[in-house]
Amino acid sequence: MNRNTHSARANDHRTTDVLVVGAGPTGLMLGCLLRHHDIACTVIDRRDTIDPRTRAVMVHAAGLEILDTLGLRTTVEDAGVRRTRIDFHTRHHALFTVDFTTLDTPFPYYVNVPQPEVEAVLADHFTATGGRLLRGLRYTGHQEDEHGVTAEAVTDDGPHTLTARHLVGADGASSTVRTALGIDFPGITYPMSYLLAEGAPTRPADPDASAMYIGPAGAVSLLPLPHGAVRIAGPVSPEALDRDSELSTRHFRDTVDALGFGPALRFERVDRIAHYQVHERLAERFTSGRTVLAGDAAHLNSPAGGQAMNTGFGDAWALAWRLAALDAGSPAPLLADYDRERRAAAAEVARTTGVLQLLDAMRHATTETARDSVQRSLTGYAEAWSQLYLRYHPAPTPAATPAPDTAPAPDTAPLALPARTGHRLHPGARVPGHRPEPGHHTCLHLPDATPDPAHLPPHTRTAELTPTQRTWLPTGTTAVLVRPDGHVARTLPTGPHTTAGATAETEKEAA
Repeated sequence: MNRNTHSARANDHRTTDVLVVGAGPTGLMLGCLLRHHDIACTVIDRRDTIDPRTRAVMVHAAGLEILDTLGLRTTVEDAGVRRTRIDFHTRHHALFTVDFTTLDTPFPYYVNVPQPEVEAVLADHFTATGGRLLRGLRYTGHQEDEHGVTAEAVTDDGPHTLTARHLVGADGASSTVRTALGIDFPGITYPMSYLLAEGAPTRPADPDASAMYIGPAGAVSLLPLPHGAVRIAGPVSPEALDRDSELSTRHFRDTVDALGFGPALRFERVDRIAHYQVHERLAERFTSGRTVLAGDAAHLNSPAGGQAMNTGFGDAWALAWRLAALDAGSPAPLLADYDRERRAAAAEVARTTGVLQLLDAMRHATTETARDSVQRSLTGYAEAWSQLYLRYHPAPTPAATPAPDTAPAPDTAPLALPARTGHRLHPGARVPGHRPEPGHHTCLHLPDATPDPAHLPPHTRTAELTPTQRTWLPTGTTAVLVRPDGHVARTLPTGPHTTAGATAETEKEAA
């Protein structure tokens, strides 16, 4: 067992505030954030150790801001490599770039860091701050009533019973918790196989960029990793390999060579080789009573843009403050709001990572005019993939069109995404660069517009809007009330003592 785990005895009975099933990035991040809120948390996982395989790699700016709140950003960055661009190369020597350096954050870049390294940092922090991590413990089912959840799990030593106020299923794409709840997981599976290899490249990687190489019938990404290693992965060809077949180094090399980029995509030494299927799926709901889904248990998307780990971090960030508020007796329907907001966010991630149409446009951009058009269409991708400018929309009225129940097919994704120049601090909008205090709302205001505390939730912090944040204020407003997750709860207009724009959730919290 790892040094950051606890052993468990057969028939052991444990009680906690929140029980998390799954010690991946999402479950461990949630555990760390709950401890940041001083909430008792136990995380269990069926594996005895961290899975050493590198799966997710990229941590974007919004995730770095969360890690910085926990004091873990530097440690995670030290285990990875920092990058500021994603370059797209085509066979006709066109170069398209997504640049992250102008993002509104102290961390205008992304970090390529192997998922096992992230998990190790989070696990150490979770247990060091009083969290209980139990490995080798397999969840088998649970029951709940108005008081809480009783979960059953087994080890080689026998059964265990754990009780909690809330249960979170963060146990991956094949989630046992989701299956136990009977929640459907509709979506699509890409028809082609993705090939993957890691090792030492023939040529050193660009020190500032990750890259994608786009051939006539396929494409691969090249992600620099620590110690000079790289990962090359992607839908190299339309063929689908049998799930149980083995991929040889020669087959990988020959298939990637067919893209036409020669030594740029060759290895001097291959350390790992694999193939896998890509899925886009969205759970029909993220909550059921006192049980919540998060991370891959709730949504799967294309690896384009490196969104998987970051979307799981977003789930944890959105859930931790709500569970803390419920623990403190909040009457607001916070889990229902989590379901609505994060399902919509996951659907938006699926939309922004469906880049097959974009790659096809790059393939056919053989004139200067066409290339300029494609480069202009990339405006907004850094903003979307950083997840800094996410906006949750208000709850729909009964007559409104409901959010889609499944992720859109990849070839229907729009070519262009909104640029941040249109970002406004309307209710639901994220405030990039803002660092909330655990469990507290913050009122950000113009210098001469300090709101009356009597019209704010208890214990609200106040601070002046930065010059950049002032440019995001909607017309006629002087301040915004920001939730503990950094999203605007309501705007405060010019009139005295008014609360126009308040969300139902915030009104109930403030009551």
